[in-house]
Amino acid sequence: MKKIEAIIRREKFSEVDAALKKVGVGGLTMEEVQGRGRTRLQTTVYMRGAWTREDEYIRHVKLEIVVKDEDAKKVVDALISAAKTDSPGDGKVFVTTVEDVIDIGSKMSGDRAVEIEAQPPVTVIASMRGRN
Repeated sequence: MKKIEAIIRREKFSEVDAALKKVGVGGLTMEEVQGRGRTRLQTTVYMRGAWTREDEYIRHVKLEIVVKDEDAKKVVDALISAAKTDSPGDGKVFVTTVEDVIDIGSKMSGDRAVEIEAQPPVTVIASMRGRN
């Protein structure tokens, strides 16, 4: 199994999410992060140059996805295709090997715990007993 971690531009998240769903990724973890790379400080000019601010850390989105070995390439390709803007600061993708995965609810492990096909949405029916 492979763990794919990607740092992408925040404004590209919707496109990346749609591309990942299209190739069958059912689950991922997303968090907002800040960081800096090789690109120099980002300069923001306010009120026609009255003052500027240099941001050392730029806000991005970090995605984490675990897939079977044979699905990793198509997931990475979809992610890169959707996240790319051809300008500095597009982000990075890290692919590492995962020894095991265990689904807490079903107790399934290994490849069965990270099936690529998205599961149908769960419908929650709330009880209305006792309400008038």
